[in-house]
Amino acid sequence: MITGASLNKRTGKRERGVVLIMALLIVVLVTTVVVSVSWRFGLAMARNENRWHGSQARAYMEGAEQLARKALFDDLMETGPVDHLNELWAQMAEPLPTDEGWIRGTIEDAHGRINLNNLIRPAPTPPKQGQRGGTQDPWDMLSSTQRLFVRLLQTIELEEGPITYQAAMELVDAIQDWLDPDDQISGYGGAEGDFYRDMDPPYPITNGPMTNVSELSLIKGMTPELYEKLLPLVIVLPYGEKMNVNTLKPEILRAFNRRSLTLPLTAEEGNRLDNERRSAQEGFRSVDEFFSGPEANVLIGQEAEKDILDVSSRYFLFNAETLVGEQVRRSKTLLFRGQLDGKNHVHVIRRSDANF
Repeated sequence: MITGASLNKRTGKRERGVVLIMALLIVVLVTTVVVSVSWRFGLAMARNENRWHGSQARAYMEGAEQLARKALFDDLMETGPVDHLNELWAQMAEPLPTDEGWIRGTIEDAHGRINLNNLIRPAPTPPKQGQRGGTQDPWDMLSSTQRLFVRLLQTIELEEGPITYQAAMELVDAIQDWLDPDDQISGYGGAEGDFYRDMDPPYPITNGPMTNVSELSLIKGMTPELYEKLLPLVIVLPYGEKMNVNTLKPEILRAFNRRSLTLPLTAEEGNRLDNERRSAQEGFRSVDEFFSGPEANVLIGQEAEKDILDVSSRYFLFNAETLVGEQVRRSKTLLFRGQLDGKNHVHVIRRSDANF
């Protein structure tokens, strides 16, 4: 028999159970709100910290860029137009401490690389009156920079082996078609608009000067492995900008040979030529002076592609990196040193996190 007392006792237990459940639900709800607010607060703080560190990094790198511009300007004013690797601007500097970590930068002569926009041959000259056109050897039809590039390609080792002369020639044909304004396919390896429209996904051909090194990765015959190996050796500058014999990368220096020869120098010959170049503490004052050296004269003589070389430079790459907080940030700047309004200046062409 259920009495009033036992009923009240059960009802009280039930009410206490409901209260306990409600209390637990409130605790869960409050905990969820606190965790959510805490997470959002932490995320906001991390974002603000990242923005702050980003602003600090940009300020440090812009300051380093100003120092690089001053170093290049002072070099021109104090040592003249000849540029070489023993000058102050070309030396590796130790990282400078900052309140947030450190900052360092390096200056590289952009004329020490092959200018991709020079990988185009001028329009063929029609034969003079009474002169037969004939059939020219494909090698003889190449420009000086194209011949240099063919030799350079043959020095590159890929997983499947070294690049052959024929493969190098075909790649030069494809680059020629990418740069020239016409729709005529060059040689056996050339490719015009129809080839790239059939790609998946399709993309247009430039038929004009490159604006970025990344365009090289799109060209017929180019592989990711070869592209990565070429990246440190190539640059995109205005057409006609020459290379500096004093600052050339050793790999490119090895690609010079007698004009009629399709193969590069051997690795041992390339080292001899590079050592002779490095022995000139003040750099070579002229291209002829370099090729008159004992090693260069024996290996190449006067039959070199001198027309694509110089001893002074106008474009430079400035690479900066800084540690702010726990993250290293990097930037690249293409600088131009030359005359503007009749006065010498060093100014920024563009900045990028990618390649020029």
